[in-house]
Formats: sequence, C-alpha cells, structure tokens
Amino acid sequence: MYTAYFDRLTDDGHALLIVEQLKKEYHVPTAALPKGSLAGTWFLVEIEHDVITSMQIDAQKTKIMQNQIDNRMQRLKSNKKSRFKRKQE
Repeated sequence: MYTAYFDRLTDDGHALLIVEQLKKEYHVPTAALPKGSLAGTWFLVEIEHDVITSMQIDAQKTKIMQNQIDNRMQRLKSNKKSRFKRKQE
C-alpha cells in the first residue's frame, strides 16, 4: 500500500492524486473517490500495473497533516512584524 495526496481537481473533472513514494501523479475520476473526499485528503491506495485499484481515506494522516498546516499558519499570522524598514518621507 502507498499513501496518496488529493492535490486538486483538474480541468477535465478528475482528481489529481500524488503518490510521493513512486514520484507519480494519477488522474482518477471523481466518482471513484471515497465519499467525503476533499482536496487535501490523504488516502491509502493499492496500485497494480500502474493503475490505482483501491483506495481508502487515511483519516489519521489527514488530521495530522492538517494540524501541522494550521500550526504553521498560526505562527505566520502571529509574526506580523515586518523585517523591512519603512521609507521615511
């Protein structure tokens, strides 16, 4: 099994899944995604002959990664002081 990240929906209505271990992208019809899948969701996928044969949402990894993103955003928002000096007129 591999982990895959639901990156975004493409122009043709497919979901773009990224499997980092294989360094590959897969285009999957949105109808094939598990119920409740949103961009940013992580999946456990099985791949045979370069085709995703099954997938399930990895709720634990999705939650961990979302918490990391939220923490980083919070740190960035709290650090609002600019390092650049304003031009004095």
